[in-house]
Amino acid sequence: MMTKRLFFILTILSSVSVILVTFIPRTAKSQAEIEPSENFQIQTYLTEEQAIALVFPECDEIVTDEFVMTSEEKGNLEKLLARRLYEDGFKVYIGKKKDVIQGYAIITEEIGKFHPFTFIVGVTSNGKINNVAVLVYRESRGGEIARKRFLYQFIGKSLKNPIRINKDIINVTGATMSVQYMCAGVKKVLAVINEYYLSEKRSVNNIKLATGYTVTPEEVNAQKARQNQEQNKKTNSSSEELSSDIKLLKQTRMIMGTFAEVSVYSRDEKTAGKAIEEALDEMERMDRIMSNYKNNTELSQLNRKAAKSPFPCQRELLDVIEQSQYYSELSDGAFDITIAPIVALWGFFNEKGHIPSDKEIERLLPAISYKNIVIQKNNDPKKPSTVFLKNTKTQIDLGAIGKGYAVDKALEIIKKFGVSNACINLGGNIYVLGTPADKTAWKIGIQHPRDKNEILGYLELKDEATATSGDYERFFEINGKRYSHIIDPRTGRPISGTIAVTIVAPTGTKVDALSTSIFVLGPEKGLKLIKNMPDANAMIAYEGKDGKLMIDMTRGFSDKFKKTHVEGEDNVGWHVVASNQ
Repeated sequence: MMTKRLFFILTILSSVSVILVTFIPRTAKSQAEIEPSENFQIQTYLTEEQAIALVFPECDEIVTDEFVMTSEEKGNLEKLLARRLYEDGFKVYIGKKKDVIQGYAIITEEIGKFHPFTFIVGVTSNGKINNVAVLVYRESRGGEIARKRFLYQFIGKSLKNPIRINKDIINVTGATMSVQYMCAGVKKVLAVINEYYLSEKRSVNNIKLATGYTVTPEEVNAQKARQNQEQNKKTNSSSEELSSDIKLLKQTRMIMGTFAEVSVYSRDEKTAGKAIEEALDEMERMDRIMSNYKNNTELSQLNRKAAKSPFPCQRELLDVIEQSQYYSELSDGAFDITIAPIVALWGFFNEKGHIPSDKEIERLLPAISYKNIVIQKNNDPKKPSTVFLKNTKTQIDLGAIGKGYAVDKALEIIKKFGVSNACINLGGNIYVLGTPADKTAWKIGIQHPRDKNEILGYLELKDEATATSGDYERFFEINGKRYSHIIDPRTGRPISGTIAVTIVAPTGTKVDALSTSIFVLGPEKGLKLIKNMPDANAMIAYEGKDGKLMIDMTRGFSDKFKKTHVEGEDNVGWHVVASNQ
């Protein structure tokens, strides 16, 4: 599969904008809006004792260890986390059962939009999160982050796992800043536990016994239930303030190994809710057809059988394969759904990157060709068409087009319900229908591909799709050279030079396939291709000869794109190419 890591992170804000953000430095807060006078509101969910009891429900002994970091230690931790820390030390709770350590916990604070919130993170003895709970939240909005359904997303994560908003952690409407800093705070606790305790840098022998933590888990759960009931009343009240008629409804699921989110503005809450449910169901149905990670899908069966004899293929799978063939021809083989064996050879599937020998690549290359796929159409509607694979090592993987196709299928469902304002997002493959309430466009933020703390700007879209392919989230380095997971199917080697490609076009399928195609083709050939497509526009980020980040975009893309101030902007070169009209 031509795996792709998209750098869209989609968040529907209370201002009805959709923007991509990652962890934002505190210096940026000084430029934030003035705090409303009624914003400060203390909401206490747990006492310290209740929080400790919640994290260590079966421990018979809880001890504490407090320490102050040296300047060097703090600098190393900040470097690891890529952020500044205001703490000079930490108080760590250690739970034991029969004198055996069961886990660790830290109560810490991060600043939400205006005020700090207090929370606890519990970590098992093998470094995985087993509980996160909010003790105190101090703002009138955003308190939804204290709910179990949000906090549950952190369970099982370790320091090795990415914790990114709307990629690994689903955002909460109206609480974007709090979600960002919750993610940063959780990562901080994981780093401290790993650095000082799992590494055994600090000894836990002869440390003092913590007292007062005798609240039972049942008492904690009862209090949290009461708090959740109160919060539900507040949330229902605030949602009605959006408009006397129009409401924003949103639902998120994990589909195709990523987050799928459908958002709808509607006066008919019942119909909109059903539309969202069925749109998500439709994307799940596409996954049951197109996944090659699940053994019982139609595609998995095709991959097992089609090299032996023509495989009867149902309409939707055949449709996406045929569309893939079209983009392969269009891009002169830069897009190819048979790339998976080469991606596996480089070790990207099992996260054990290595450089294969030229002979290994050459031996496998004959299997990597869309021309190995033979489609036999059947004119009799009662009989299925067939797919045959000419090379026994050829495998079809729809990862570079399947999410966009699933978005298009979900859009069909949404439209059947008469919905006219919606946003469908499947792992960064996005389609926006109409416009949000009282707005002229949906806003889609684009992250800086070399600085996760910055965004280049945002797109303003209506009735269009967009997707991005980037090189910066899956790669490995050997001897100082960086190898991207995006591989040229014609050479069997990773692409270098191209950094990211963002496409805007009428359908999810088109943006998904073209973002990969143009990434592989590179800036010159990619722009030449896109300029011959009047309904598509692109932005391409690549490495300039002088080390600058160069960004080329078509005129049509430029018209939809609003550039923002970027830290270190002098090292970014912008260029709008001739119109593709």
